[in-house]
Amino acid sequence: MARWSFWKRGGAVVPDSAKLRVRESTDDEDREWRAVYLPGTGGAARDLPPSDWRALLREAYKAYCTNPLAYAVIEQGTNFVLGGGVRVVAKDPRVQRAVDRFWHDADNRMDLRVYAIQTELALFGEQFIRYFIDPLTGRTVIRQLDPLHVEAIETDPDDVERPLRFLYRPPVESGQESEGGWIAASEIAHFAINRVSNATRGRSDLAPLLPWLRHYRDWLTDRVNLNHYRSAFAYDVTVAGAQRSEIERLRAEHAAPLEPGTVLFHNESETWQAVQPQINADDVKDDGRALRLMIAAGAGVPEHYLSEGGNANRATAVEMGLPAIKRFQRRQEYLRRLLTHLVDRALAEQVRAGALGPRAERTFTVEFDELGTAGTGELGPAAASFTGALATAADRGWVTDEEARRLWWRFTGEANQER
Repeated sequence: MARWSFWKRGGAVVPDSAKLRVRESTDDEDREWRAVYLPGTGGAARDLPPSDWRALLREAYKAYCTNPLAYAVIEQGTNFVLGGGVRVVAKDPRVQRAVDRFWHDADNRMDLRVYAIQTELALFGEQFIRYFIDPLTGRTVIRQLDPLHVEAIETDPDDVERPLRFLYRPPVESGQESEGGWIAASEIAHFAINRVSNATRGRSDLAPLLPWLRHYRDWLTDRVNLNHYRSAFAYDVTVAGAQRSEIERLRAEHAAPLEPGTVLFHNESETWQAVQPQINADDVKDDGRALRLMIAAGAGVPEHYLSEGGNANRATAVEMGLPAIKRFQRRQEYLRRLLTHLVDRALAEQVRAGALGPRAERTFTVEFDELGTAGTGELGPAAASFTGALATAADRGWVTDEEARRLWWRFTGEANQER
């Protein structure tokens, strides 16, 4: 599919006097070229060249569909972040009804869509949520756009974090013109993870893992092939004093391989011996574990999260899981902001259409289930003891009730942040 970009070949710096030409390009033409991004042209200095970025998205999706470890990395994240679902709770009953109209809309199904948003956010590194607004009722319907088809992001020349419009070109059947084009930023909300400053596009959680996922896949394939050949065998037949003509006759008689269970009859002049290939493929489980450790390190999870539980006892597993829990809590906070943005927009549209009063207190919380490494039996006594200590501190005036409340929520792992 064609698109317009600024290009130059090689790695040399473009002199100020050089005149860059704009040309139409395709993916095949992108080879051995790199993009020259200028402010406002839809890219940033930290973004990958278009051909590399497309290849990364396609490889990440293929790995998710075909590689069990890649699938586990993405799905484990979704299970932790959204394992118990998510709830949007408003103080004002009128606002709660407005939230429910958006959340439970038959075209939104947010109770299910949040899982797709989280999964694809981790898989593709970004989500483009497009709004479809009914101006008469304020009804807001959202749709997820495929990041592969968002070809460019035009930003403010002075602020790369402020998008102005998005170039969206979905695939079309042969012979038809694309229905895509530039869409204003007011119609699309862009959310990106694993993105550094001065970049417009996010990166998949699988991006640093893909080379090691390939190595591990190839290693396992080699092990399967080696084990297959190790179990194979052939017969070596020695015929004492046989002439060449006799050897050729016997070879013709036994040209077809023998079926398992075949009984051989021969005299003392023939010796039959089963011979197996000496591949010397000894146990190389440490090699496999080293590859899995690289994958686990890149995913930010301990190896027992990837079905490797033989190297850790329960206490060690709990301690090893803490960094992963913190990572999932970070992702929860990002998803909290994402959902807050969507609900805010839905409420604003209902206010604009008169479906919700302008004086209604549009305060709400996005709540997730608690994330923690300790079991319920361990948290119960600790929470009771901590609660008693906070109550004593509040009674003596050491902390205010609001400070005690904030400390208690922090201890239990709930952000309890309000909008």
